[in-house]
Amino acid sequence: MPEIMTLRPTPFPKSRIQAILDQHEIMVNHYAREYFAHPRFVTEQAEETILTIVSLREIGLEHRATLAEISRQIEKKGFLPCLANTGLFLRLVWKHQQQSNNSILTGTHDAPDQAVMVFSELLERDDAFPKGLYLRNVNGQLWLRGYTCDSLYRFPADAMFAIGMPNTYGQSQNEGT
Repeated sequence: MPEIMTLRPTPFPKSRIQAILDQHEIMVNHYAREYFAHPRFVTEQAEETILTIVSLREIGLEHRATLAEISRQIEKKGFLPCLANTGLFLRLVWKHQQQSNNSILTGTHDAPDQAVMVFSELLERDDAFPKGLYLRNVNGQLWLRGYTCDSLYRFPADAMFAIGMPNTYGQSQNEGT
């Protein structure tokens, strides 16, 4: 059974993102900065989120899948997309991510080893705009990276995704205690 996490983010002004990332020694790429700059990306509002990290295979996708196919499968299985800011708040608290076995990304055009993509609603439909964020640990350095892909890109079945769980999950697990 995949690990279930409860993320209790502390809101802060959007203007403080870089300072907070620096304070936590978290690196970002230009796609992440572009994602943060979007008007619909907010840090002032943050909700408690129950999430899990699963491979696409674990949610029933045995072969490569597009974001649209992943979205349909997540909904079919009763999971939820995360808020756009979930990746940022998750990276700030999740310090013990397994380290990647490869540090080179250039030209791979595939989900990086040990990366955890955060499945969230799209901020823009434009293929040039980042589709979301992913977390990575490279040589002990924590990263929060944005990524782009088109609607035809197919993620491998072993790609790991952070996905939301219905808030009733924790309630039903704690009933009778």
